[in-house]
Amino acid sequence: MDQKRLFWAITLPDNIKRKIFGLQSRLREIPSDVKWVEQQNFHLTLKFLGDIPAGQTGRIIQAVEREIVGTGVFSLELAGMGFFPGPSRPKVIWIGIRGELVKFRHLHEKVEEAMAVLGYTDHNNRFSPHLTLGRFRSAGGSIELVKRANALAGEIENINKITVDSVNLIESHLTRKGPIYTTLVTLRL
Repeated sequence: MDQKRLFWAITLPDNIKRKIFGLQSRLREIPSDVKWVEQQNFHLTLKFLGDIPAGQTGRIIQAVEREIVGTGVFSLELAGMGFFPGPSRPKVIWIGIRGELVKFRHLHEKVEEAMAVLGYTDHNNRFSPHLTLGRFRSAGGSIELVKRANALAGEIENINKITVDSVNLIESHLTRKGPIYTTLVTLRL
């Protein structure tokens, strides 16, 4: 049976992606063992579904569409940089999110509820809104990278607000060079 690797996300306008990439480029100058997210792939994940039977795509779209009707447009801002699980043993470098987080969490809950009805649940995953910049393959260079991230963190606040007016179901095609994302559907809030 055909499978699709899917996730729900908020995509970003190109002008914001360019500004994020400018900051990321300054981090890339530090020699480190990080797999950096490509500029075109910057997004805010709402729900990662994983490999799903292709025939389920329509049901997934309908379920989320029913749940998010009337959710309403809201604004987010990028704020600061951090590391999961922490700067001493970083696995992920990320940009934080602030703004109308209550509305963002509400949207996340609606998507989670829609997916739970179809059996796609993740009981162990606490929602932590962020934008992933890169993933560490090893700790090589991480101390200098943490220092640079801390120095650049204040510049993130100069990036425009993000108006959230839709959610996207995205298919991820994994390749040797990294994932290729294809938006399957955009649902307006």
